[in-house]
Amino acid sequence: MSTPYDFTELPDELWAQLEPLLDPFKRKRSGGSAPISSRNIMNGIIFRLKTGCQWSMIPRSYGSKSAIHEHYRRWARRGVFDQLMKICLENYHLQQGLHFSWQSMDGSLIQAPVRTKKRSG
Repeated sequence: MSTPYDFTELPDELWAQLEPLLDPFKRKRSGGSAPISSRNIMNGIIFRLKTGCQWSMIPRSYGSKSAIHEHYRRWARRGVFDQLMKICLENYHLQQGLHFSWQSMDGSLIQAPVRTKKRSG
């Protein structure tokens, strides 16, 4: 049994909130693979992000690596993962409560300026 902190597949409640954000699968006219459900693709993306594996190592049960990667790229461009993060934070806040009394920032997350000229001297 999985816990709220250890899952590789989206719970039904979270999927119900996320599904409307996703564009439906569009089948190519020239054939191709059988359609994969958006939920299966999202679960494959979560598996990849959670494990850190290569795209080619995503279990075939989630769909083809190319289809999962293509959906990931399209959804990332559309901001789906930013919206997913907001939904997850809201759900977590309702269930566990978040305390926003402090924040911190790690300077390593900010890109340092690149020096373009060599100093003479």
